[in-house]
Amino acid sequence: MTHHLIRAAILTGFAMFIVYLDRTGEMMLYIAPRMELYVKLSAIGLYAAAIYQVYAALQKRIGQASPACDCEHDPSPSVFKNIIIYGLFIFPLLLGFLVPTGTLGSALASKKGVSLTGIIGYERTSAPSPLAPKDEASIAVSPVPALQPEATTQDPLVALFPYDEYTEAHAAYGKKLYRQSLITVPEKQFIETLTTLDLYREAFMGKEIEITGFVYREEEMGHERLAVSRFAMNCCSADALPYGLMIIWPKAIDYAEDEWISVRGTLTTSTYMDNEIITLEVVKIERIQAPESPYVYPDLDFG
Repeated sequence: MTHHLIRAAILTGFAMFIVYLDRTGEMMLYIAPRMELYVKLSAIGLYAAAIYQVYAALQKRIGQASPACDCEHDPSPSVFKNIIIYGLFIFPLLLGFLVPTGTLGSALASKKGVSLTGIIGYERTSAPSPLAPKDEASIAVSPVPALQPEATTQDPLVALFPYDEYTEAHAAYGKKLYRQSLITVPEKQFIETLTTLDLYREAFMGKEIEITGFVYREEEMGHERLAVSRFAMNCCSADALPYGLMIIWPKAIDYAEDEWISVRGTLTTSTYMDNEIITLEVVKIERIQAPESPYVYPDLDFG
């Protein structure tokens, strides 16, 4: 009977923790929004399982005993062993209730490594400089992948944004960004925007970019560089990965790690750790409050 009641208490505790996260708005710090419904439904299942354990305890109380587990035998009589087993469930539950919820930051980013090029795995396509002549002759001789529309199109951006079957959506998005006088890296398409800027960096050279995030710094960056970063969460905080954009600012050392900033600058390139990466030469920088939801999420509808 005692074991059934302990299990009921543990199951109820986990269900209440889910309800607590939902009521306090802290669930977004653990899982992506698209997973919240499933987690909330799981709380109902935990409550149902807890009720069954209470029912089993009452059945044993009135003499209609049944095995305490599905393997047809009672739990170990060893108190020490039972403490260890139940402790594996109680300890993380206590941590959830007692330890203040924090957000991911520079400490974890330094272990996982910040991606300064957007999604890793896409091969950059060669495009002519946007400063080059854009007459029909120059467009006609530009290298264009087979899947791209004919080079005789009247749209001069075709040559600036070549694509293949994997980057077609980024090329279309790149054309949209190219027409903007100020390109703001949005929360909804944070990763997709950084990836597009890197894939077609030649087309965006000199463009004005605005981005917000927390300060991330490595020793190799020196005193005049830092990365403006955000953690991207796919399903839960365990799979979150940091993405960012390098900036150059003479007083970059004045900004502490994990401090939130908004940066505006012109896009250029620089060399870091023997790799050429897109970089912002800062025009304006200011400290801001951390957003209510510090994470960004992949746009599943992109493309």
